[in-house]
Amino acid sequence: MAAVAQVIIAGLTLGFAAKVSPWLDPVSDYAWHRGGRLLFSAAVVLLLAAAATLAAAAHLAALPRSPLASVLFLLWAAGLAVVLFFRSNFSAADTTVSGEIHRAGGAVLFTSLPLAAWVLSTRLRAEPHWLAVALPLRRGAIAGVVTAAAFGAAQLVGWLPIGLLERAALLAEFLIVATVATALRRAAHTGSAVDSRQAVR
Repeated sequence: MAAVAQVIIAGLTLGFAAKVSPWLDPVSDYAWHRGGRLLFSAAVVLLLAAAATLAAAAHLAALPRSPLASVLFLLWAAGLAVVLFFRSNFSAADTTVSGEIHRAGGAVLFTSLPLAAWVLSTRLRAEPHWLAVALPLRRGAIAGVVTAAAFGAAQLVGWLPIGLLERAALLAEFLIVATVATALRRAAHTGSAVDSRQAVR
C-alpha cells in the first residue's frame, strides 16, 4: 500500500510537472488541479491503511513494544489524517486556517515517523531476535530526520528546493515503512515455520 502511494506521487510528479514544480512546489499542490485532488487523497488513504496494517502486523508478530515509539507512530497517523482532511494553502501569500492546520499536520507526520523509527531501533537492539532489523531501521530513521530537517529549513530559507526536499522526506518515510513491513513479514514466516515443525513433532 505504501509502495502504491509512492507510485501515485511519482505519477503526479510526472503528470503535473508543467503545473506543479517538483523542485519548488509541495506535493499537496496537486490537490488544486483537476484530477490531482483524488489521486493525492488516494495516496494519503493508502498510507493510513498501511499504518493500520503495520500496527496489526506488529501485534501479531509480537514486535517488542516501546510506549514512546507507539505514541510517535500514532502522531504520524494523525498527521496523515490532518493532511487528508484539511486543504493546503493555495499559495504562501494566501494563507487560510485550513492551510495552516494542513502545514502543522505535515510537520507532525514528517518528524514523528523518523523519531518513532529511531526509538524503536534502540529498543530492538536489546532483542537478539530483532537485532538484524535495528540497524536498517536506524539508517531509515537518520535519513528521515535529515530529510525532514532539510524540508523544515526550506520553509524558512527561500532558495532551498522545498518541493524536492519534501519528496525526499516522503521517500525516506517509505523506506522506514518498507523496512518495518519486511521485518514483520519475515518474523511471521519464521513463526509459521516454527509452528509447523512443532505440529509435526
